[in-house]
Amino acid sequence: MTSLRPLLVASAFALTAVSAAHAADATAGSYKLAIGANATCPITLAADGSASFAADCAQVSGVAKWQAKFHAVELKTQAGETVALLHGKDGTYTGTRFSDGRALTLNADSAVASTH
Repeated sequence: MTSLRPLLVASAFALTAVSAAHAADATAGSYKLAIGANATCPITLAADGSASFAADCAQVSGVAKWQAKFHAVELKTQAGETVALLHGKDGTYTGTRFSDGRALTLNADSAVASTH
């Protein structure tokens, strides 16, 4: 039984390290959200989970919150309903809007992002 203790402790440390690495994937900061092939809107994802757009981005008016997920970013309405789940790869998050199936792409803006 005592030989299992080091294995359990090592496993716990490994899981903690993996969780910490994945938590750093999605960060608060300035991004550009592309809707379909044409429209691109600047979006700010705040550390408190809120999301804000420029006033002229009517196409994404329903998004008010965001949440970091495992290698993904979830965009939500003010009521907490999921608008889209964007999966990350190499700093870009892509997915489709559930309401109409339009493609969404979230890219980091040139501004520095801070950790969420």
